[in-house]
Amino acid sequence: MDIKVSICCMVYNQAQYIEDMLQGIFMQKVNFDYEVIIHAAASTDGTTEILKKYKERYPDIIKLFLEEENQYSKERRMTGEIFYPYIKGKYTIFLEGDDYWINEGKLQAQYDLMEAHPEVSLCYHNALVHDVSKDEMNLCIHKQESGYINDSDIICVNHGWYPTASSFCRSDYLMEQPDLQPATEDEGIRTYMACRGEVYFIDRVWSICRQFTEGSFHDRYRKDIGFAQNYNRKLIHYFLDFNEYSDKRFEKYIYDRVKDSLVEYIRVHHNINCTMEQFQRYLEELKDTTGHIADHFLDLFHDIEAIRCTDYFQTIIKEKSIDQISSHSKLYLYGTGREALKAVVMLLKENIQISGFVLTKKNPRLKQLLEYPVYGIEDIQMDRDVVIWPCMVNGRKNVITLLQERDCPNIIV
Repeated sequence: MDIKVSICCMVYNQAQYIEDMLQGIFMQKVNFDYEVIIHAAASTDGTTEILKKYKERYPDIIKLFLEEENQYSKERRMTGEIFYPYIKGKYTIFLEGDDYWINEGKLQAQYDLMEAHPEVSLCYHNALVHDVSKDEMNLCIHKQESGYINDSDIICVNHGWYPTASSFCRSDYLMEQPDLQPATEDEGIRTYMACRGEVYFIDRVWSICRQFTEGSFHDRYRKDIGFAQNYNRKLIHYFLDFNEYSDKRFEKYIYDRVKDSLVEYIRVHHNINCTMEQFQRYLEELKDTTGHIADHFLDLFHDIEAIRCTDYFQTIIKEKSIDQISSHSKLYLYGTGREALKAVVMLLKENIQISGFVLTKKNPRLKQLLEYPVYGIEDIQMDRDVVIWPCMVNGRKNVITLLQERDCPNIIV
């Protein structure tokens, strides 16, 4: 057979889900040959027996490898060490045992797209996420039109995480992937493929992705703080290395990607409504976990994200802002949202006056707020008496960077 597509499946103790995966594969209507490479990692729940049954039914298509040990526990690189030696297809797909396809034309559509667009290194499509812990279904990717994916969404996936079961990539590129040790292999493949060509998204729901199944990534991340810490350690290591590998093409987006992961870690394993002291302690734990190779990054994370802490405004006003503000100072609050209004209340309690609010772009319909003037950043003359306090959660790093670029003499972080 002239194999065009290799479908690589890693399964472990997924007897209640595995037939959905297999039926989704074999219902596909295609005009090319494909192979299904399955590694069963020492399952004990009947998964192996189901796989053997399908192997008998499709002996020329299924390559079945039954492991005596769980390969995840040995921390082997799943794609490189287990699948790559057996892949024959021009294109490769990775499919986990608790995910499945729901459209019979999915495989053909992705194959046709890749054949017609040699500049595309990887394409993927939308999916429904089934949270089995709540038995809820949600759309995976929101408000993303079909088409080429920009660099920001490659790293930050602003519209939603791309489903592993939807990926379809060029095998020859895959075989050349450097071993940068990504935190998850699907993220490693996506970011690497973006260095090799265009990434294309199809806004069609062609698969179901289960989350929080027993033993899955999301289940382990939620239950095991050590697993979550190890994930974040690997994530930071990976993006430090990937930044160099990609010649810093994606550098301005990496902070937001890692930031989102660290905020989620604190939310799940500590308390997102923590104090400044608790926040600092959590970051010290992460510094130890990462072997202190990214302390500068975590210090930056502290300065930017500490605004989320319950006592942030009181602490900043008492410990920092008073030292930076003199009788000649002109204090501006950057932002006009909830955080900025909270800062006003705290400042007035301490008899500290403000000169107004600042926005990135002047809004002609918003000239005053609480009887204070609202300026655009271009209206502020950056003399030595100017003090600006970025008071927002989202986009705070970008605002601080903008103020630094405009030579703001005093920035409260």
